[in-house]
Amino acid sequence: MEMDILKAIELAISHETEARKSYLALAQESEDPELQRLLREIAAEEAGHEATLRSRLRLYEEKHLLRDTISRYVSPQMCADILNNPGLLQLGGERRQVTVLFADIKGFTALSERMEPEKVVEVLNNFFTEMVELVFQHQGTLDKFLGDALMVEFGAPVQVPEAPFQAVTCALAMHRRLHEMQEQGFTPIKGMRIGINTGEAIVGNIGSHKRMDFTVVGDVVNVASRLQGLTKELEADTLVSEATYLEVKDGFRFEAVPPLVLRGRRETTLVYRLLDGN
Repeated sequence: MEMDILKAIELAISHETEARKSYLALAQESEDPELQRLLREIAAEEAGHEATLRSRLRLYEEKHLLRDTISRYVSPQMCADILNNPGLLQLGGERRQVTVLFADIKGFTALSERMEPEKVVEVLNNFFTEMVELVFQHQGTLDKFLGDALMVEFGAPVQVPEAPFQAVTCALAMHRRLHEMQEQGFTPIKGMRIGINTGEAIVGNIGSHKRMDFTVVGDVVNVASRLQGLTKELEADTLVSEATYLEVKDGFRFEAVPPLVLRGRRETTLVYRLLDGN
């Protein structure tokens, strides 16, 4: 329907162009100076109207394209907020307190080896569809897919009240939804592992002038990723950093993990295993 309307608008604008040309042609044919001036003035008005219409149509098309693009990464409400404030996507590197969540599928490499490639894609698509919906429900932003994993941030590009709480609640919801999918025979996936960290990051459009993506970078991301990787060693479903734990400890049950040194770091890190909500 929208495409038909846009085509109709383009046709109307083309009629404006033809009318302008006709006025100019009539001005050349007329021998009356006053009529010539009138026709040229009308043609100039038509040109201005045509330019305005094309500009407004272009702005609509750009906004429509932007909406289609960002709606893949954020909830409809957050998408509306961004469209009302496009500057949120033009930060160019702003420091922001965010909570980052990494999640991947347990044993997916071994699982995928037993399936046809088409089935692997189907399983991943079904899994990601359900998980991303939960991310949006909890005001998260899908940053990217990483094979059988996904990276999510809470607090960018739109600031989210109680972002750490939203992230931990989302993690529990993701585990519950996967369990429901298993009970319904909807997926062969046996489990998932999640790492969550909170801290300061640089958020903004990062890339080249030809291809840029909105993302977050910084140590907060690295720690979240390493916590997610550590879940396998500790046989945990979800691990959170001390920074996240301090923000949400009154709303959930946790179990402290013996202090350890994360890969690439020198100092020990306090880590907590998420049990469930109170």
